[in-house]
Amino acid sequence: MANSTTFLDQAIQEKNVRKIRSAIGSYIMADPLDRYGETEKAVRKVEATGINIWEEHDGREFEHDRTKWDEDYFSLLQAQLMTNFSKERFHHTMEVGKEVYKGELTAKSSDSSNHFSKVSISRNVGSKKNNTSLGKNIVAGMVVIATAAVLYYLIKYLIKK
Repeated sequence: MANSTTFLDQAIQEKNVRKIRSAIGSYIMADPLDRYGETEKAVRKVEATGINIWEEHDGREFEHDRTKWDEDYFSLLQAQLMTNFSKERFHHTMEVGKEVYKGELTAKSSDSSNHFSKVSISRNVGSKKNNTSLGKNIVAGMVVIATAAVLYYLIKYLIKK
């Protein structure tokens, strides 16, 4: 996530709330389990600057029945987070992600040693001349994916009504 960190730092410097939210959304997409606490660290980093990224909750209800939590519901929450970045939705999204993807935690725990080498490789690649453009391209791609997910779930929701 070295490139996302660079993007987050740049967004914080610019005090660009939209970019900050996008960077945090990228953290959630990349690691729904927040295995290494990067998403929470990113939020704490932003809050330490005094920048308010939170919106008032729009009142849309959450599914509290954990048996109904699945990848589709998690994706819906991510899409909704793009249109209403409330603390409540953020924390619920994190909770659902940890529940839905908990099977990956044990499956990938053997890969944890690889995580550090991958991060190291990412940081080495990211330290090259084109660090900024590479980071921007990755985040731009994630924003496009998130936007597509938002549109997909909004259309799916509207069709059901």
